[in-house]
Amino acid sequence: MLEVLLLTQKLLAVVLVGYLLGAVPFAHLAGRLRGVDMFQTGSTRAGAANLFWNVGRRIGLVVLFADAAKGSLAIIIAGQMGISGPLLLLAGGAAVLGHCKSVFTGFRGGDGMAVLIGVSLTMTLLLAFVSGMVGLVFAFIAIKSTFRSAFGMAVSFSVMLGLSQFMEFFQGEQQLALALSLLAVLVMAHNILIHWRHAGIVASNDPGLDDLDLDDEEQDGTS
Repeated sequence: MLEVLLLTQKLLAVVLVGYLLGAVPFAHLAGRLRGVDMFQTGSTRAGAANLFWNVGRRIGLVVLFADAAKGSLAIIIAGQMGISGPLLLLAGGAAVLGHCKSVFTGFRGGDGMAVLIGVSLTMTLLLAFVSGMVGLVFAFIAIKSTFRSAFGMAVSFSVMLGLSQFMEFFQGEQQLALALSLLAVLVMAHNILIHWRHAGIVASNDPGLDDLDLDDEEQDGTS
């Protein structure tokens, strides 16, 4: 009973630490340094991708590494506290949540993908690196697509699952690969929903031809 209580306390602690680490809004702060409100720019998400495409390539890459480091550090701290195996994903998931819904920016944030990269590389370095490289190639192939990041991530974690299932060298990491892939599905689904909602808001703000004021044109035609 005491062991269960201690484990519960540790898990609550690593979840809180993971969330607070993830909530550090690097992209938002970097945007402000450039005089840009990330929540009013591009995808309106305060993440490395939006920063990269709409503010600056160099600063976007810097923030990408900083966001990945948040996920990595959350896993490292959890490991130092005695958490291991798939339970580490509680800290990683909390870091992703903190990034997407940061308490420091009114529960707004980025897409969580960079943080997930850091989590994956720390939990299973070689497997995540190999699958990540494959996903990166496909993301570049679909570079003109709005969903290029989600597409690359879907390929990456599909490869991760495949390698862990069918390649003997990686079969000891099947559980971690499955847990990480489930988290990736949640991240991708959340971001697709955010994108559709943002697209709907943009469309609703477009007056279109039906809402244009044609009084002046009618007056010109009758004068």
